[in-house]
Amino acid sequence: MTNEEDKLHRKTVLIGGTFDIIHGGHIHLMEKASKFGDLIVVVARDENVKRIKGHPPIIPEEQRLAVVKGIRYVNKAILGNPGPDLLKIIEEVNPDYIVLGPDQILSESELQNRIKNLGLKTKIIRIPEYLDKYDLCRTSKIIDKIIREYKRDSC
Repeated sequence: MTNEEDKLHRKTVLIGGTFDIIHGGHIHLMEKASKFGDLIVVVARDENVKRIKGHPPIIPEEQRLAVVKGIRYVNKAILGNPGPDLLKIIEEVNPDYIVLGPDQILSESELQNRIKNLGLKTKIIRIPEYLDKYDLCRTSKIIDKIIREYKRDSC
């Protein structure tokens, strides 16, 4: 098989998220997901982050996209669609796999049924484990530490 033929037969893998303050947990998820094929990362729009999390991201969407594009496990990074329709981007990309991280609240079975109803054959994979090698592998923990340190230093 030639390189071109190999590229045509490579599986595509889709992950999505905010990727607000990039940390080891994000890299862990991307590394694990990339083992299934070419990794496409969907970076959430600012308006969707605000709607889902109740607050805007720290880093604007274009800057988060630029950072994600620079990560070695990522073959392609795109901004998600505005609005709540998650399936639209899945239908556009039509990946072989969608990989979910341990803290993503989507139900695998519900998402699988919705994808099946679109006529897609995408499989859902959950990476169940957090990266526990480092203490600060969640954005919320990083923000909490910054706030604690700032309050301590400003007293």
